[in-house]
Amino acid sequence: MDLPDFWRALGLTIVETGEDTAVLEMASPDWAMSPFGTVHGGAISMFCDTALAVAIARRLDGPEDRIATHQLSVSYAAFTTERVLRCHARVVSLTRTVAVADGEVRDATGRLIAKALGSFGIRRRPAP
Repeated sequence: MDLPDFWRALGLTIVETGEDTAVLEMASPDWAMSPFGTVHGGAISMFCDTALAVAIARRLDGPEDRIATHQLSVSYAAFTTERVLRCHARVVSLTRTVAVADGEVRDATGRLIAKALGSFGIRRRPAP
């Protein structure tokens, strides 16, 4: 499957996945840098949203199931000029129609950059 354009634009890659976890990496491109030389919060927010969704997707039944963000809260702990960031995401709760996931964005030194909490709607494929 081809990656969505925004994955390439943000420099996203999946580093590792588990049953209800995902680790994604973002190699922040020039356009994602603020005028102050730090990674823009909007790019970090998109990164978090995607990483949380990947963790949830690992728990879904099939390729016809869909995920849509209902709410995403990102708290920023530090500015960073480090362009390569990792988001460690995990599923907190999953029902048939709603999932909750959280994640942490850290730089290469392990410094906390942001924490995210999101709720997502789940549309499951019809039962056979």
